[in-house]
Amino acid sequence: MTTSKVTAVIPCRKGSQRVINKNTRPFGGLTYGLLELKLRQLDRVEAVDEIWVSTNDPVVMTAVDAIRVALTKPVILDIRPDEYAADDSLQALIAYLSRTIDSDVIAWTHVTSPFFLPSLYQAALTAYSEAVQKQTADSLMSVDVAQTFAMRLGQWISHDATGKKWPRTQDLDKIFLVNSALFVISQKLMVKLQDRVGQHALLFETPFLHGFDIDWEEEFLLGESLYHTLFKHHADNATEYGAKICYGHA
Repeated sequence: MTTSKVTAVIPCRKGSQRVINKNTRPFGGLTYGLLELKLRQLDRVEAVDEIWVSTNDPVVMTAVDAIRVALTKPVILDIRPDEYAADDSLQALIAYLSRTIDSDVIAWTHVTSPFFLPSLYQAALTAYSEAVQKQTADSLMSVDVAQTFAMRLGQWISHDATGKKWPRTQDLDKIFLVNSALFVISQKLMVKLQDRVGQHALLFETPFLHGFDIDWEEEFLLGESLYHTLFKHHADNATEYGAKICYGHA
């Protein structure tokens, strides 16, 4: 890693409709739920220098004040204007945070990715730093990998069916699915492009289950079950599955 300052950013707006209070609702025995879990995880990432929580939710503000006293890294609470907290305000939020945060590198993550563990953040940030130094990539984003039969508008996108209609799935080309667990970019490039990734993003393949995203009530319940059965007592077992890295374009 370089000596660049790395700021982990967690956006936590109020008003979740599909999972009410999903950011702070108790999860896995944690009082402040997914937010508490994510802050604890980021606090253990060596490459992260500080954590920003950007929110317009008073409940999140209270939770951050309660949690950060037990953490070792600085946790900055950004009171986000409501105009940057609407359902369709992501682009405006990116622009707002790019000019608000004083840092070298922005690592944008979400509390709704509870199984993207400290070792994965560390591996991703190391990979990003090395790629930037070698000029092989200008940013990074985490992805899930699918090798399965897939169609779009009635046409195969997974393979050329005019050759072999049903090839072995392991022979299919990989399809990369953005899981939104992590986006990494320099603050300067973020300002320039007004985006969380650049034009040549390093794709960080996320091990099975570690890119799990909570967006619906059923996923919240499933996530809590997975946490209790797989992750609670093995808080950083990402190396058990192994993380892979590939190159591609965002």
